[in-house]
Amino acid sequence: MNKYLIIKNKFAHKCVINVNDNHKILRAMISKLKIFFSIAFSAFILSSCVPLTQFTELKKKSEAYEKTNAELKNENRKLTVEVNELDGKILALQSKLFNLEKEQKQLEQTKKKLEAENQRLQRENNELNQQIELLKAGSSEEITGLLNELQNLQEGLQERENKVKEAEEALKIREEELKLTQETAARQASELQKLQDALDNQKEVLSSLKEKLNQSLRGFYNQGLSVHEKNGKIYVSMEEKLLFRTGSYNLGPNGQEALQNLAGVLGANPDINIMVEGHTDNVPLNGAGQIKDNWDLSVMRATAVAKIILENTSIDPSRITTAGRSEYVPLDEADTPEARRKNRRTEIILTPNLNEVLKLIETN
Repeated sequence: MNKYLIIKNKFAHKCVINVNDNHKILRAMISKLKIFFSIAFSAFILSSCVPLTQFTELKKKSEAYEKTNAELKNENRKLTVEVNELDGKILALQSKLFNLEKEQKQLEQTKKKLEAENQRLQRENNELNQQIELLKAGSSEEITGLLNELQNLQEGLQERENKVKEAEEALKIREEELKLTQETAARQASELQKLQDALDNQKEVLSSLKEKLNQSLRGFYNQGLSVHEKNGKIYVSMEEKLLFRTGSYNLGPNGQEALQNLAGVLGANPDINIMVEGHTDNVPLNGAGQIKDNWDLSVMRATAVAKIILENTSIDPSRITTAGRSEYVPLDEADTPEARRKNRRTEIILTPNLNEVLKLIETN
């Protein structure tokens, strides 16, 4: 039984760890959204060439994004509390189950001792009855003494029988409590298993998506494209040379082809959310018109990539979020041409839909 409890405890702990990992993913997404909204809002305020109506519309969108961000943070805190409460309940049930089993063993041992004592008294009672039969011809004093002894033994036997009965009743109550505790623990374990299955399913979705992307984009690997998985997400990174000319946000033919291949895979996987991030190097850009600095360039490049992906009509626009990160999330901080080349990139971050996992947690 103890081995069974240890296995369940390890399994429950593993499920909670997996859930907490996904919460870290959600918090990372929320943090990135908040950075994007602040950056995008500040960039458009600083732009003097944006019409008033467009500025107003962008401000409303920013406020909506801030509200969504707050709701996501509240939901994340709620989910964290619920998972911790569920883990605490399971540990408490396991402790109670262990104590009930211990009490049950003690009651069984007491019952066995009382039954043994009862059998001994029965034997003594039988022996005394035999002696009485043999001594009926003897003196009345001897008979009276034997009768008194017999009565005492019978009273002791009745007391032992009462204790055995009480022990049996207490054991029955403990068995009922143990059964109820086991059922509760089994139900909690089942819910945790469902949660683990949902998380495993998300992991399989990511693995399958990565394989499909590798097959679809294999021809672009030598042109500055890479695909890798990190923290429960898939990153498709495209260097500047594949997509744009220096300082431009107009996509070249090779970049368009790569994005169209990527869109084909994403269109066949509707449960994947898409984040497009534009990144630049740290060389100052002093431009005019729409592109005044690296902030503008990173935003416009991310938007241009998103528009090519959305040419695939099977992709719902609500799945896509764009962000301009300027020069502030470098891959290589060295001040060399090679480092700056690595940092000029566009990253497409793919995340599985966690609605199924969230529903399971809310149910619990």
